Amino acid sequence: MILYTMTPMDQIFPTDESVYSRYMMITYNGVQLLAERQENNGYRVDRILSTDPAVYLEQSIQPGSIIRE
Repeated sequence: MILYTMTPMDQIFPTDESVYSRYMMITYNGVQLLAERQENNGYRVDRILSTDPAVYLEQSIQPGSIIRE
């Protein structure tokens, strides 16, 4: 199906709120991260929220890695 409209896609097909409830902003070793809560009391890193380029080189907080707190 093709829709020819100027309406944003989010208004036509809204995302379920339960998808966003799993994500939270956490601070790990002084770095803010957007992480998804896992069943085993850990977090899976989704994004690094920092402007410091050196933070992006740390292997322990790369997107997809698991953090246990």
